[in-house]
Formats: sequence, C-alpha cells, structure tokens
Amino acid sequence: MSLNTLSITSMDRFDLLPGEHVLTPRHTADIELKVPATLSGPKRTETADGFLWVTDHRVVFAARTVVAAYDAPPQLESLVIPYTTLLKCTFNLPTFSANHLLISFLPDPELGAASNLPAPGRGSSLEVKIIVGDGAGHGVWKRIEGERQRHEHHRSQGEVLPAYSS
Repeated sequence: MSLNTLSITSMDRFDLLPGEHVLTPRHTADIELKVPATLSGPKRTETADGFLWVTDHRVVFAARTVVAAYDAPPQLESLVIPYTTLLKCTFNLPTFSANHLLISFLPDPELGAASNLPAPGRGSSLEVKIIVGDGAGHGVWKRIEGERQRHEHHRSQGEVLPAYSS
C-alpha cells in the first residue's frame, strides 16, 4: 500500500503495471483514511474526493484536485492498495448514512519507507472508508472481494503471483 505515489497521466488513466488489467470503469469516490497512533506520530484521519479503479492487482484511488497551500501538511493525492496487503473488505449499509466499503490493510513491506505510511504496529491495521458514487458500491465491493479471494487462493496453493514494482 502506498500513499501519494501514483503516476496519473490524466483523470481517466494511470500507469498500469506489467500484465495488469483494469476491471472496473472509473468511479467517483470519497475516501477517509484512518491511520492509528504509531511511534512515528499520532493518529490521524485524511479525507479526499476523487476517482476509484479496481484492477486485477490492486485498488487505486486518485484525488480529483489537490491544492497545496503554503506551509500546509501533505495532502492525500493517491492511495494504492495491493491485494497482497489487504486484510479485510466489507460493504456496509448503515441506516442514516451512505453505503460504504471498509477496507483494512497494512503498508506494503516491500516498499518500506516509499509507501509514505507508518507501520501500524502489532495487531493494528490501517483502514479506509470508501463511499462510491452512482450507487456502484456493492458492485465494486464484489469485484474487490473476488480479486482478494483469488489472490488468497493462489497464495494458499503455493503459486507465486507475478511481482511488480511501481
């Protein structure tokens, strides 16, 4: 998983990894990333609105617009969650708020400091709440969960999925 590392060529496209295929069209989305308290800093919540794609290797979010003010803290520009780091994905139907996905994940250990997110510590994880526009949340959740299960099945069978670098 990495934060603000995605290379976007336009709002309709981003750089695909070798052998990667986009599984869903671009959806509008609002996200809320929750980072627990760690040794490197206090807990924090970051929000952004933008676009969401699901590929056969990862879930990709890119913020719509990023306006950097003078002396402002870094903002959430992009979020990439490989299926190998995804722990749990649920679709929630609350009574008094919008339907949303909750994804729990860990930073990608292969990226190390390049992921731009702190290691959450033992027994903890990062969490992102995604509200997908146009009523597409359930379809996106089904696609993510299907790909996550496929990756888990390949890992349990001892098959090695192609590694990629960003």
